[in-house]
Amino acid sequence: MSSDTVRYALFSEVFAALAHPKRLEMIHYLGEGQKSAGEIAELTKLSKANVSQHLSVLKARGLVHCDKCGTFCHYRLTSPKVLETCEIVRELILDQMQTTSQLQEALSTVVPLRKGEK
Repeated sequence: MSSDTVRYALFSEVFAALAHPKRLEMIHYLGEGQKSAGEIAELTKLSKANVSQHLSVLKARGLVHCDKCGTFCHYRLTSPKVLETCEIVRELILDQMQTTSQLQEALSTVVPLRKGEK
């Protein structure tokens, strides 16, 4: 396997971890500071078991780190670049929405053909 193939496979795994809305929501909350699984469950309205599964995916991809404190685990983002990546994607989506809006506006000025006209 070429180094490019490995590199793109790693990219794909990170993007796959970011591809779930609840995991993105968890990243948002962890961007505010470290949280326990219970706090994340409360904030996201998910069960602790479901939160644990999502956190496992994020940990496996190196996006989230777990600090053990006695019997509790406190989760935090591994790097501010995780939030920066999400912000870049948000900006991309906003750009796409603006382009779509402009296209819709331009199309709304087109006079439709009446039946029988060519």
